[in-house]
Amino acid sequence: MRTKLALLTAIVAATASLTAGAAAAHTAPPGNTVLAGDSVVANPAPFDVVRNNMPLSSGSATDTSSSSSAMSGSSSDAPGSSKDIMATGVGCVTDGAIADEIRQVSGVARVDQYQCSGASLASGEPRIDDTLRTAAEQGDLTRSTRNVVIVAGANDTYRYGLDTQAVDHAVRSGLQNAIDVIHEHAPNAKIVVVGYPRVTSDGTTCANSGLHSSDPLPIPTPLIAATEERLQNNLREVAEHNGATFVDAWPASEGHDMCSPQRWWRNLFDVAPPAPGNIPLHLNALGIHGYGRLILTAEALVI
Repeated sequence: MRTKLALLTAIVAATASLTAGAAAAHTAPPGNTVLAGDSVVANPAPFDVVRNNMPLSSGSATDTSSSSSAMSGSSSDAPGSSKDIMATGVGCVTDGAIADEIRQVSGVARVDQYQCSGASLASGEPRIDDTLRTAAEQGDLTRSTRNVVIVAGANDTYRYGLDTQAVDHAVRSGLQNAIDVIHEHAPNAKIVVVGYPRVTSDGTTCANSGLHSSDPLPIPTPLIAATEERLQNNLREVAEHNGATFVDAWPASEGHDMCSPQRWWRNLFDVAPPAPGNIPLHLNALGIHGYGRLILTAEALVI
């Protein structure tokens, strides 16, 4: 009798485990778009960055969904401000602002979010290829996926000091790995690699501003200018080599660098910003709006 009871208990436990696993996974509707990237597209608030070190489960009370299609239709909050806090598919915090812009403007039915602050292509956790594997495991990256958007690489540029060859290798190999994961799990998807908006202008950038948004304090930063150009070229070359679409954000962000009165970025010390923003050195409301809509302008997505 005791043996039968133990066997029955084991069967019940195994069944419960399988049921829980099945409940965690799902299959996204055909034609979905997957967004993977770093904090530029996660747009967390300062407290959210801390919370990203304590990942949320996809079923937690603070999670509304990893899909922007589940967001509230009332979007009275300005993009670039922390509004609807949700967990992405990898348990990181986002306000969904970039995904919301992509969904609303392009008309895609669903954007499944797998972005996370601190994400990199190769040099730190989480890596983009791993977040895409998670998307596949959770049923969001499939043969029916229509688009995969990647915004990453900036966090790989400062982890190797002045070793530019190591940085280049990390960016190129990491993006290649991410694209390989997409080809494996979503061979029919259009892959869109989006470059970053301009940070510098004529070799200068601004960490702070004066009493007016039109009164920036420029600092010569040739190293930053060279870094963003190398990153841009690496992303473009790997994307094009693999038949992916590279979206160049520089033309659209011309005149919106960190020293511009109409900057897309929140400066480190921004006394009078042109628009609100969640955290320093990230996109403000103008940047969220412009960058999110850039993909549609470039006709990058398959709708």
